[in-house]
Parts: sequence; C-alpha cells; structure tokens
Amino acid sequence: MEKLLTVVVPAYNAEKYLRDNLESLFMEEILPYLDILVINDGSSDHTPDIAREYVLRCPESCRMMTKENGGHGSGINLGIQEARGKYFKVVDADDWVEQMAFCRLVEMLKQQAEAEAAGKGEAADIVSSGFLWAFDRGEPNKNMYETKAEIAVPFEGVQYGTVYRFDEIASQLYIKMHNLTIKTEILQENQIKLDEKCYYVDTEYIAYPIPYVKTICFAEGFVYYYRIGSAGQSVGIEKMRKYEGDYNRVIESLLRFYEKLGREIPCSAEKKGYIAGIIARAIAGKYKVMLSAPESGEVKRRMREFDLRLKHQYPEIYRANINSAVKLLRATGYGTYKLASVLVKKKYQK
Repeated sequence: MEKLLTVVVPAYNAEKYLRDNLESLFMEEILPYLDILVINDGSSDHTPDIAREYVLRCPESCRMMTKENGGHGSGINLGIQEARGKYFKVVDADDWVEQMAFCRLVEMLKQQAEAEAAGKGEAADIVSSGFLWAFDRGEPNKNMYETKAEIAVPFEGVQYGTVYRFDEIASQLYIKMHNLTIKTEILQENQIKLDEKCYYVDTEYIAYPIPYVKTICFAEGFVYYYRIGSAGQSVGIEKMRKYEGDYNRVIESLLRFYEKLGREIPCSAEKKGYIAGIIARAIAGKYKVMLSAPESGEVKRRMREFDLRLKHQYPEIYRANINSAVKLLRATGYGTYKLASVLVKKKYQK
C-alpha cells in the first residue's frame, strides 16, 4: 500500500519516553497508512533497542535509521530525505499523540488524497491540527498531567475540513511544528534543510516551506501532546541561556532566508508577512534570554543595537512584534531594561 503519512520521530537517548510515543502511533486501524520513521541520533542508551521492537512488530509500517549525533535538525533532515508518505509530520520522541484525534487526522488526509486522485481538487498542502502543552511534573501516569492549549482555535470562524488559499488567511495564522502536517513533496522538491548540531531549529522547519504552500485546511481536535518540564528540555530558560549561541545562529539563518524572499525565492507579500511574524516571535525569545541574564550595560547595549539593526534592515519583522515587553522597551528607549530583566527573572524562578 502507498503510504499516506510519514511520521518522523527524532530520538536521542529517549529510552524513557520512546515506548509511549510509539504505542500512541501503533493503532491497527491506521497502521497500514503510516510510515513511522525513528531517527536514532547516535543514542548511547536503549533507544535503538526499543525502536527495533516496533520495527519487528510491523516492518511494513515502522523503520529505524541510525546516524551519528547531529541534533534535532539533522534528524528531521534525514527524515525528509527518506520519507515515503504523501504527507509528513514530526512527533518528537518525548511527545505523543491522542489516538482518536490522530485517527481523525489520518482519515482527513485519506479523504484529501482520494479526492485529489479522483480529480476532485488538489489535496491541501498543509493540514493543521491542534496540540496541547502537557506539564510533566513527575506524575506516574501522563494522563494525570495538566494540559493547556496554546492555540485553542486556528482563527475565528474557521471551518474545519475546508481547503483555504493560504494567502487569504495568512494574517490570522500562527502554525507551530506541533500543528503541522505538510505534503512531503514540498519538503523534498524544495530541498528544505535545517541547521544541524543546533538547538531551536523548529522555527526553521515551520518557516522554510511556506513560500511553496498554496493551500491549507484544519482538522478539529488536539492531536499532539507536547511535553513540558522534562529534565534538560531545550525550552527551559537556563538551557536557552546556555545555548544562546544556537538561538542566535537560528535567527541569523532565518534573517538570511527572509532576505531571499521575493528575490531568489518566489514569495507572495502575504506569505512574506506571515514569515516576518514567525521570525519576530523567535526574536522576542532572544530578548527573553538576554533579559534573563545578569543585568549589565553590555547586555542592554547589545539588545538596543540588534533592535536598531532590525528597524533599519528588516522593518517588516520589526513591526511584526507582538510581545508586550519588547513594545515597552522600545517605547521607553530601553529605559525599562532593569525592570524588564527583574520581571523575566522572577517569572522563570517560579
């Protein structure tokens, strides 16, 4: 059977979580449609042994590839190269899917593909579905985790299952990695590639394909559980400070990409504006990391210099900021820098 959906599971030393992840995907009614690809990123624990169990259970639907450690981006890059499904989705090894909602998503992809094969219109380039933050505070059962929707609905008045022109609703959207299911051919034909040996490449993954996207539809329900609070997680403020260089590297890659839009890379004004918003959010994260550092005139100076660079070189990204703290810093000429730094530290010491 031709595979409908490749689910790439980048996994590095994920023995604690991988079984939960794969069990959530292994459903008899949809397994024939899936191409589950575990990318073992040079793990030194039992990650490959666990993956092999699932490969042996269903070799027609589950594969494992082992590579030298290269980081999250390198796992996604290899997954893109090796994907066999019509659509492509990343589910990180410490996360999982809600089974009923995931089945409904697969059914929607099937309907899209069948309609396209019958000449009844093109399948949507992106199918976006909901996700929940799942706060792991050490409870013995993940069903006990507190959950929260970062984005409750894609936009006001959305009609689930309707195929929209992306440009017509781009100004109302923000699609994160956990929402995203995308046609594999968009990634492969346009040679989408993320930075390797680097944290924080999710923003590259959600931004780089957008110029090539024409259509989008939305699946109702929360498909993806995004675990928050696991030890060593890259989104923790201390780890973000430790790997601030990686965060800056990703932002510089995004800015170089943005410069190519409408020049080397054909891109509508609507999509370019959407991408500006994505990059503005990443930059707000950069400021959060800088404000969490010990207060100093040097940090304040670097923030102001970078902000001036944005204002003059990337005015659309500068204007796309929606972060209230950044707005306040700008409005006061960075006179509220110390107050903002204190508030950020207080927030992340909780």
